[in-house]
Amino acid sequence: MNRSKFQFSNPELEKIEFLVNQDFNEEKCDGIEMQSNIEVKILDSHEARVQLTLNIGNATDSQPFNICIKMGANFMWEEAIGEERAKQLLNINAPAVLLSYIRPMVSSMTNSSKYPALNIPFIDFTKSAN
Repeated sequence: MNRSKFQFSNPELEKIEFLVNQDFNEEKCDGIEMQSNIEVKILDSHEARVQLTLNIGNATDSQPFNICIKMGANFMWEEAIGEERAKQLLNINAPAVLLSYIRPMVSSMTNSSKYPALNIPFIDFTKSAN
């Protein structure tokens, strides 16, 4: 097994908010809304800070809860990767890695509420990378 030329530091939880919507009307719910935001800050020629913010639900009566969670990590790459490939990795692979750390937290929080556990599906970050 070969070690990847793209590595990351220990992901850090930067923000977490969970609010149950007391005005939730189950008849108006047509699925849980999710939005993501990716921030990439270049630190030097081979390192960047990537932060993924995930907003799940909202305060309208069609959503059972409102969650905002943000994870971040530093990502490093070897020169052999090249600038264009590094950009792709930072905007697609890095948020997918961060999402894998967010997923169990959201599942645990929602499972501890009066609602069933929410298991976040895979997200296609290639659409936001274009």
